[in-house]
Amino acid sequence: MTRITLTGDQYVLFLLFLRLGIMASIAGVLVTSNYFKRLIFIQTRTRREDWWFALIFGAIITAGTAVRVMVGYDGVDITMPGVFLIGLLCGTAPGVMAGLLVSVPAVLGGEWLTPFYLAACAAAGGAIGMRPERSEEIWGFTPFFYRGLSRSLKVFRKERRFDASAMVFVAVLALDVSRTIVAGYAGKRILFAFTPDHYWMNILVWFSTLACVGIPLKIWNNTRVEMLLEEQRAVAAQAKFDALRRQINPHFFFNTLNTATSCIWSEPDKTRWILVKLAGILRKLLHGTEDFVPLSSELEFIDDYLSLEQARFGPERIMVEKEIDPRALDVPVPSMLLQPLVENAVRHGISGRVDGGTIRIEAESDGEKILIVVRDDGEGFSGEAGEGIGLRNVRERLAVAYGLAQSMTIESVPGEGTEIRIELPVERGRQVE
Repeated sequence: MTRITLTGDQYVLFLLFLRLGIMASIAGVLVTSNYFKRLIFIQTRTRREDWWFALIFGAIITAGTAVRVMVGYDGVDITMPGVFLIGLLCGTAPGVMAGLLVSVPAVLGGEWLTPFYLAACAAAGGAIGMRPERSEEIWGFTPFFYRGLSRSLKVFRKERRFDASAMVFVAVLALDVSRTIVAGYAGKRILFAFTPDHYWMNILVWFSTLACVGIPLKIWNNTRVEMLLEEQRAVAAQAKFDALRRQINPHFFFNTLNTATSCIWSEPDKTRWILVKLAGILRKLLHGTEDFVPLSSELEFIDDYLSLEQARFGPERIMVEKEIDPRALDVPVPSMLLQPLVENAVRHGISGRVDGGTIRIEAESDGEKILIVVRDDGEGFSGEAGEGIGLRNVRERLAVAYGLAQSMTIESVPGEGTEIRIELPVERGRQVE
């Protein structure tokens, strides 16, 4: 076996790379936890969560300090950047608490200046991170100061202040330089610091400390941005869902008014009944804000709607049949799901036939999926000629609410009728509700 001997500077360089790898690994492992992902949202953390963040991260740093003191592996020490990060993200008090916890192994090893130094690191981080306007700027920190220099100058010119990224750079550099100076004069016995053979190597030491602060911020910020984008996608999907629902309601409203208009002179009593019934339906629509309702509620709504259509065309021309699995009644479905389907069957299927026809509604569930079928024996259509605004809106709402987990198929034969089949996951409906 070949033995390789490193010089003092080479050994320090190896330790610096090791320290960067350890910090990146810790940051990467922590962010795999859903609980820790929530903790890194600096805007939404409570005070209690700040202390939990400090305790979790501080315990990991303490373990590294203990290994360094007891075994002598200097590369596992991430004390200074770790405590500074806690102060930066959680505030001075949690940072100081973490600093005192981390300093316990060092003090037991004779490094009595460590708690005072780490308290100063936490206080510096807390002073920078305490201002709300700096919360977003913190995540943009990079050890390559020239990359953020133009942004810092722009902030200074416009607002006459230093941005958080520049302040973090200066504070970390000043704290690490001061540690190097103190350890150089008093020795590592009272405060740990890397001591390379040549003074110029200290530049790499200081840069590695800056990188140990920047690496977790970059890793956590990537996850933070992904979570923010996911929230924005959810909000956008909800907005689209609501917009489609609002399109359906006026569509139904105007068609029903046309029904009342058609018999206002010949049958005023019937018109009055239609308007009263319509008022009740609209009251339900206007006061109902739920995106998902049980299928039983949708069927009740369809009964009211069909009673209006039967009042217009006559009960003998619009026959209604239903076959509903009792297990499907409590399954949540998008509100106003069935009305466009039934309206399509009435307007494009049955109303054009002299002798009318039958609308059949079926629903069954196996506990995992629900199948809804709306069938008529009307005129039918060829191609996509019968898919108007109402059906397109239903298709889009299902895509927004369920993604690829849903399916909607339309089969129509001219002269024989149309069948619309919708298959939805039961569990997804419960989650969205």
